[in-house]
Amino acid sequence: MHISEESTVLSSWKDIARYLGKGVRTVQRWERHLGLPVRRPIGASQKSAVLLYRGDVDAWLATRFSARGLEKSEAQADQSSRAARSNLREGIRTARELRTANHKLTEQITASVRLLTERCDLLSTQRLQEPWSAVEPAAVPDLLPTQGTTSGAVRSERIA
Repeated sequence: MHISEESTVLSSWKDIARYLGKGVRTVQRWERHLGLPVRRPIGASQKSAVLLYRGDVDAWLATRFSARGLEKSEAQADQSSRAARSNLREGIRTARELRTANHKLTEQITASVRLLTERCDLLSTQRLQEPWSAVEPAAVPDLLPTQGTTSGAVRSERIA
């Protein structure tokens, strides 16, 4: 049966399904679960003849699917943008904490390098004599050859 464009009444499940571009079982499920406004004769069973006005279907689709789809997409977009803003705030907070920690570490390194430089300058001016003066000369190993020995003599002592 072909649905004429002028017909405002859909009189079977096949006509309704064809008009909606869905299968018969899908349209019947929409009636049960989503409230598709199908009309039946008074006192008829669930398997009786059905009627549905095109205007009713169009209005039902506009309120059931279009508005709901827009609400969902708007709600999802709003939720997505809230999550993105939250992630952005968290990233900015983390970046600030890292920047502060970096500045503190840079200051510590600068102070340590300055102190090390001062101590190296102090040691070079004192020529390392003070740390060795407390140790007895016999306890310090003689690693350099004395003036009276030659390098060959030092080598023979090391081999022997």
